Amino acid sequence: MAKRRKAAPSGRRKASVRRRRASAPTTAFPGPPVPRSRAVWLDGPVPKGYWNRLENRRLYMRWLGRKLGFRKIEDWYRITTDAFKQHSGETLLNNYWGGSAVEAVKKCFPGYDWKEWLFVVAPIRFWHDRRNHRRYMKWLGQQLGIQRPSDWYGVTNRDFNEHKGGALLLHYDSTVSQAIMSYLPRYDWKEWLFDKTPKGFWETRANRKRYVTWLGKELRFRRMNDWYAVTGEDFDNNHGKELLRFYGASPVEVLKDCFPGHTWNEWIFARVPRGFWDKRANRRRYVRWLGRKLRIRKPEDWHKVRRQDFLDNYGGGLLVTRGSHFDVLKECVLEFR
Repeated sequence: MAKRRKAAPSGRRKASVRRRRASAPTTAFPGPPVPRSRAVWLDGPVPKGYWNRLENRRLYMRWLGRKLGFRKIEDWYRITTDAFKQHSGETLLNNYWGGSAVEAVKKCFPGYDWKEWLFVVAPIRFWHDRRNHRRYMKWLGQQLGIQRPSDWYGVTNRDFNEHKGGALLLHYDSTVSQAIMSYLPRYDWKEWLFDKTPKGFWETRANRKRYVTWLGKELRFRRMNDWYAVTGEDFDNNHGKELLRFYGASPVEVLKDCFPGHTWNEWIFARVPRGFWDKRANRRRYVRWLGRKLRIRKPEDWHKVRRQDFLDNYGGGLLVTRGSHFDVLKECVLEFR
């Protein structure tokens, strides 16, 4: 009886076989140990043209991996140029891999997805290529579990340093936000939501205005007068502490600078700017405003104004600095004298 021929592998099985053949190595030195008789580099200069053959260069790397005690393919990330120098491989390294231990590993184990930044030292000028920046950032996002662009706001310098990205940050003035914004330039970034804003960020008025506009939306302010309710804590609780410091911790000064076209009555805020009531012009401004508020039309109407009128209309701070409301009126209202 004739033997049945085995069925030819299906397309799916063929693809599986190809994937297995093309899969990355899993050990640091695929193949059997290199016998001493084949380690000709230990006997002095190798024969002429010996290193020209790729199989001989790979043979050396297999031997070196065992010599260094490497067991996993990832152990090659610990390789250094000194290892080649100490184990008869300096000439090979310099002549065929440009003195780069990283290139040696990549050329001899091409089936593995090497991450150059995980080596002891990345190749020279590696970070000068923006494509490598993107490769690293994509990998870092996977390591940190980044799911959406906004997740990047929580990334810090420490995250880069712990994931071998400190050298990359040097290309962005050691500023995490700049590295991330360069990686995803189309996203509407709010620099103040990062752990640190870029150096000099708040010195640009447009950036300060951007933040204040955003803060108003966060606080659900709809009218300009809603801003009178804002406090220093609102800035502190919404990533604006650095901005507030830029204005001497005064929310009033922030708003006056960012909305210069609006007429602000500083006394309506929870706190007036420091030294505000020390200026006579400010005291007179308040009294004129109070007169309109109390609908004073005739000079003699000022004699009807009481201390409580000041207290009920944001003038308590003024009375603290000036004492009597009579003194304020004598100074600011000619008819009252």
